[in-house]
Amino acid sequence: MIDAKKFPQAKSLPLSREEIISLIKGTGVRRPAVSFGNWLHIDELGKEKQPVLRQLLREYPEDMQVFYIKKPSIFGEPGDKYTWCDVPGADPSIGRVKSVGVDEATAISWDVFDQISEDTPDGDEPTMYCNAPEEDGRFRLAWFSGGMWTWLWNYRGMNNAMMDLYMDPEHVHKVSRKVTNFFKKATVRGVKEDGIDAIGFGDDLGMQKGPFMSPEMFREFYFPYYKELCDLAHSLGLYVFMHCCGDAKLLIPQLIEAGIDVLHPIQKYAMDAAEIVSEFGSDLAFWAGIDLQRVLPFGTVEEVKKETRDFVDIFYQPGKGKVLFTASNRVEDNVPVENLVAFVEEAHRYGEYVGKHDQKNAEEGIVS
Repeated sequence: MIDAKKFPQAKSLPLSREEIISLIKGTGVRRPAVSFGNWLHIDELGKEKQPVLRQLLREYPEDMQVFYIKKPSIFGEPGDKYTWCDVPGADPSIGRVKSVGVDEATAISWDVFDQISEDTPDGDEPTMYCNAPEEDGRFRLAWFSGGMWTWLWNYRGMNNAMMDLYMDPEHVHKVSRKVTNFFKKATVRGVKEDGIDAIGFGDDLGMQKGPFMSPEMFREFYFPYYKELCDLAHSLGLYVFMHCCGDAKLLIPQLIEAGIDVLHPIQKYAMDAAEIVSEFGSDLAFWAGIDLQRVLPFGTVEEVKKETRDFVDIFYQPGKGKVLFTASNRVEDNVPVENLVAFVEEAHRYGEYVGKHDQKNAEEGIVS
């Protein structure tokens, strides 16, 4: 239950844990959820925006408690167990005086990868859940950052990673195993230590016009690890959220089969939201993200409000869509603060209107 005393300035109380679960299941509540989660970092935006956004979230508190587990370092020293690479001198940026392309800046060789200690990152790191907020009745989502595919190109750079899928399948599987083992330990600890309701991770499987790999390749390199993690999470009573940029439509059936419960963001201009809801809405819930390529940064307040209403109409249809709302990716400083305010206020206003309208129809036996 939500204690109203904890949200003294709220114009709309946050949804409870039970209401979020109802949304994920598609049984419906009084309005769609609105939660930026880890896609809004107020401290990184312009100083003039920060007080406006803090007040906005006091008036419209987040409907979920979303927090990162403590992130392992990318490169560590020998003996540092909470890191993705503890090989001395492995960081390609050491001694570099000017920036270079992403691949060159991040890529390590498989010879270096083979020297990384087997038990890193250490899933027993005692401060892993140091970012967990105090429980207050809201749904709690622990975010693990990049997943199995992400860590392949984090280690190897994107160009190498694409070739590795063909040229070095054994090492690709080793990366997936390392990430999966760490995520599984973090999942168990989240239940025992901080009462989490869900885990989340990001794997950008999609480009603007299709996935990075074929469904057959995904089946070989990633489906087994996704399923292993989802099976564990479900056995512990948890839901699994996944972030995936771009057009991953060809892979969604396998994501559902693996056990992904909630997909973010259904990227505008990469996938057709109405089509995705129609095709997959009975098997998948959506942490639907309002567009950050054009609408939020460059639209007017009225255009943002209209987009938000369209958003609600597409995703918040009884029996056709199970939805929570957020931004499509990390909010950058090019987004006018008035557009963020307009999105949150309109999502609450119009979402509550549609919720009441559909509830009245259901009570009167009217089919929407």
